[in-house]
Amino acid sequence: MIQLRRLCLALLAVLIVSGIATASEPLPTKAQRATERLRAFMEKRQIPGLSVAVGQRGQLVWNTALGVSDLQSNAPLTEDSVFPIGSTSKILTSVALGQLIEAGKIDPDAPIRTYVPYFEEKAHPITVRLVAGHLSGIRDYDMKAGEYHNTRRFETTREAVDVFLKDPLLFEPGTRYAYSAYNFVLLSAAIESASGQDFLSYMQKMVFSALSLKRTGPDRRPSPVPGLVTCYTAGFRGVPSVATPLDVSNKWAAGGFVSTSVEMVRVGNALLTNQLLRPDTLAVLTTPQKLKDGKETGFGYGMGWRSGREKLPLTKREVQVLHHGGTANGAMSFFVLFPEEKLVVSINCNLLFTPFGELATEAYAIADLFLQKELEKP
Repeated sequence: MIQLRRLCLALLAVLIVSGIATASEPLPTKAQRATERLRAFMEKRQIPGLSVAVGQRGQLVWNTALGVSDLQSNAPLTEDSVFPIGSTSKILTSVALGQLIEAGKIDPDAPIRTYVPYFEEKAHPITVRLVAGHLSGIRDYDMKAGEYHNTRRFETTREAVDVFLKDPLLFEPGTRYAYSAYNFVLLSAAIESASGQDFLSYMQKMVFSALSLKRTGPDRRPSPVPGLVTCYTAGFRGVPSVATPLDVSNKWAAGGFVSTSVEMVRVGNALLTNQLLRPDTLAVLTTPQKLKDGKETGFGYGMGWRSGREKLPLTKREVQVLHHGGTANGAMSFFVLFPEEKLVVSINCNLLFTPFGELATEAYAIADLFLQKELEKP
């Protein structure tokens, strides 16, 4: 018996020394696992800088900034680094729409000309709801005319609306889904009329300042934007090439804002804790619209939000999601809420590459890690 006991103790000592039994070594935390995954993703895609933030139950639970904001100076990315967020801007515009719906100043089922009388009457009436859901039939950018790669400064929303004011609809409103930035340009004109303020002033007062967002606002380039990262596009073999700045004054509401991952999480936390909008209002904005014949559009689009069920990439768990992504010339953004878990993830990078879905997958993977109860806390 004594010999057997000595043998067991000797074997245990060997295991401990060899590292096979290392009870004192902690398991990787959620943050460590997330960081390792993101670094691998950045290396694969040659992303100069990537920022991510996670919020849950009204609190910022984790954020990190990896890589550099500028390749030439090698300046490190920080949590305060500012990114163009492209079409993720529609989330912020949707918040403004929701506020005005709550205040009784906008009826989503009223004709858009109720609020924008200078918008020319079309062959079919268009409601605010259809405009905000890309079901209006209003065209998108004329690429040949340079409307996307815009270099002109638009001084007013009216000037931006004038670009497509006289154009016929592509189809009868409500019969098809066709994503168009100009829907949100027109929506911003309605917000101006209903609020009695110009669009950027309303956004600053009622959304950005209300949440103490110091680095979220219009992308005013070529004027300096404090903290803005250098933006890149993936060139030959994915090598980053400096992107030419565009003038986005023609589409503030649709894709013209900048922000940080941390500040976008603040927006998400406020929405999930009912600080910005009532739950029923958020439901109105996020519920997917249907076509006139009652069929689904297949895109899950409400009014500034896409929604549905998503299978998380690690655990394969299916969860409810509310989200929007965006691309700018040299940057990418993805913002997603998990309402059942009160979780929000915002991810931004200063490289434009394809396919966009890879960035969304990383956001879902980060959420997956933070929702796994068996892992250690952040």
